Amino acid sequence: MAKMRPGEKLKVDFNMNGQPIGDHRATLANYCGALVKDPLNAPLYEVEQFSQIPQENKDKMWQLVLDKFDIGLDDDQEEEERKKKYMRRRKFIMESLNKKYRNFRARLKSDYYDTEETDEDRLKEENMPNFVDKKDWEWLVKYFGSEEFQKKSQRNIKNRSCLDAGHTAGSKSFAQKAEDMYKRDKVMPGLLDVYEETHLTSDKLPVTQMASDALNEMKRLLEQRKAGEISLTDEEIYAKIKPKGKRNSRDRHTGVSPSITSLFGGFSECEKLRKEADKAMNEAAEAKKEAISANEQNKILTKKLKDVERENKVTRHFLEKFLNTIDFEESNEEYDNEEDKDEEEISGNDRRLE
Repeated sequence: MAKMRPGEKLKVDFNMNGQPIGDHRATLANYCGALVKDPLNAPLYEVEQFSQIPQENKDKMWQLVLDKFDIGLDDDQEEEERKKKYMRRRKFIMESLNKKYRNFRARLKSDYYDTEETDEDRLKEENMPNFVDKKDWEWLVKYFGSEEFQKKSQRNIKNRSCLDAGHTAGSKSFAQKAEDMYKRDKVMPGLLDVYEETHLTSDKLPVTQMASDALNEMKRLLEQRKAGEISLTDEEIYAKIKPKGKRNSRDRHTGVSPSITSLFGGFSECEKLRKEADKAMNEAAEAKKEAISANEQNKILTKKLKDVERENKVTRHFLEKFLNTIDFEESNEEYDNEEDKDEEEISGNDRRLE
């Protein structure tokens, strides 16, 4: 970038999810890393996290990015669309700067703080990082040793133990990995496709036992969904196969190490999806039991109905015979009555003639 002419910018392409892809994505990431290492942009002294950096410093770093990179802010003709894209791009750059800032501080701790036993040794000139101001380093040593930071550190260590221990994407972002899969297969991969691709070795073997368990569970859930036994989305299946017990997480499955917020709206949302997925599966199981029970009841009712129909048929048969018998007797009685009337008329006529 030092050889770039004044006013020259590197074009960075973004995918549909708003993550950088293409030839200059890594250059953009490295530039963001360089910006936060400069204390004039991202101070270390009395700053515990990126959110505490003054807004004017963040605006300055955003402008420095715009001076060096064309991130497509002028690609849209409509003003409203340009505003939306501006907000999305700025949000992504701020998240990238935040991540780089955290990583920079983490490396300072692991390379210079954790290597020494006492603060006295850590503050010796030969043990201090030569690219960090002495005043800044003294404050960081004090902060790293504080009770508040130690609690946070232990919590993070515990959270790290819940990770599925690696992937095969290397330094390539998952957004770029998805783009490469699209160019290779001519089909845009989904979340589960990228997860499987980045957790298998070149020999198609899981990178870790935990990854193996997750992939087997994913396969089982996909087969159930195909059979119509469950109706989980890819995101809900992903939420179920992720390691449980982790209260805070960062995930890289759709971009340049976005937070899980970029995927599901926060870890709490991921937990919500996991619970909803469990509920859906339980409801499906209950529905299946109810369907089996209803089928059995239907069989019983069908049998009873057939029995009733048979009884009705027999009753109807006897009733018809009975009615036929009554009709016959009534007919005979009417016939006898007619004969009696005829005989009486004849007798009466004979008496009149006499």
